[in-house]
Amino acid sequence: MEFLGIFNAQDFAATQKGGNTMTILPRMNKNKCVLVIFILLFLISACATTQKAGMQTPDEANTFMAAAAKQGRASVRDMTFEAFEASVYREPFEGGKYVVNGDTTILNKKQLQEFFERKVRTEPESMEALELIVNNVGGLDSIWNHTQKKNLTYCISTDFGARYDAVAADLEAATGAWEAVADIDFIHVSAEDSDCNAFNSEVVFDVRPVDVSGRYLARAFFPNEPRFSRNVLIDESSFQLAPDGSLTLVGILRHELGHALGFRHEHTRPDSGACFEDNDWRPVTDYDPFSVMHYPQCNGLGDWTLTLTDTDKAGAACLYGAAAGFSFDPSICPGDGGPIDPPPPGEPKTETFTNQDVAQGDEVHYGPFKVASGTIFMAVMSGVASPGDPDLYVRFDAEPQRVIYDCRPFLFGAEEECAIDVPTDGRLAFVMVHGYSAGNYDLTVTHTPPAE
Repeated sequence: MEFLGIFNAQDFAATQKGGNTMTILPRMNKNKCVLVIFILLFLISACATTQKAGMQTPDEANTFMAAAAKQGRASVRDMTFEAFEASVYREPFEGGKYVVNGDTTILNKKQLQEFFERKVRTEPESMEALELIVNNVGGLDSIWNHTQKKNLTYCISTDFGARYDAVAADLEAATGAWEAVADIDFIHVSAEDSDCNAFNSEVVFDVRPVDVSGRYLARAFFPNEPRFSRNVLIDESSFQLAPDGSLTLVGILRHELGHALGFRHEHTRPDSGACFEDNDWRPVTDYDPFSVMHYPQCNGLGDWTLTLTDTDKAGAACLYGAAAGFSFDPSICPGDGGPIDPPPPGEPKTETFTNQDVAQGDEVHYGPFKVASGTIFMAVMSGVASPGDPDLYVRFDAEPQRVIYDCRPFLFGAEEECAIDVPTDGRLAFVMVHGYSAGNYDLTVTHTPPAE
């Protein structure tokens, strides 16, 4: 759920005076470089001050950012959620998301309130100065499973009009850059272009034009989002770039598709010393200030072409396996972050729990379910009469808690789904349904136990 939104077209133009080398941050307002852990003016001043101070080490950045975050949280201690919500930009169309961290989207008010309580007002766990980074939900990487990654279908709206062919060509080039290094397949389903919208279930995501007055150039999503929020939206400002400049639509799309594959902004690491966002990520490679996922204005060293570096390429291969013909050193992949082996022998089992109910604030637990490493575990919840708002949680090898889980869609209503690869050390899966409000639902669990 991210995009190149920490600057708009005017900000980019301002940074180009004197050439492509970035020496200062572009101008920002309350909706840019905003609402990270420390909100509003404190983040803006922190981003600028860290860069001016020339902080070079993760420890220096950690110390400075922690102090700025503490000061920022103190400033919002008495702020109500309603006031916070009013300060956050929300896309002005049906299904529009809240936008924080410049180009990070939050799906709904329910998730925004949790963001406010846990990441704005509450002191987070300390950052570790770890060595491309991937989005992390609970304890698992937010990436496509081994079946989904080979069928990343998309449509391109015909609403682009005369620009359609150029957008299609840039998307082909941007998807091709990632496909050349990782074992993934983006597939343009042109038959769906005339009905390309957020509710088209024939594709994994849609690509559409929007006009948000330059709030962002484009924005995308993370793999764990539901279908209706999996969109790549391209703002009118992306078509107003200088024709001879470094920043192009294909570069913007390379960055956005990185988010769609699960990659976070590289500059959220403490190593960058600027524009920290949060701790919900896992390092895949060493810090790369040249990364396609690193804003140049956040102490990045790359230019505005936004191309994949060798480190980006290796990181993508670590997560999804290497594309045919692409070679890299797999020893750089940390821990068990490498590609998951194909599922071992074993027959999938489906268990159905019908006419279930949960009271507001209560929890209903299911399992454990035996699972084999590398297989897909799927839990699907659907509403019945008066469905209310139950929330689905999944966790491997321990029962989920409201703040500890491996998958949690956290949507309004009872229609929620988790479909995730079982991690290398996964042996058991646990499911919980929590009553955000009282709910009535059916639950279907599909799992593959180890071969006997």
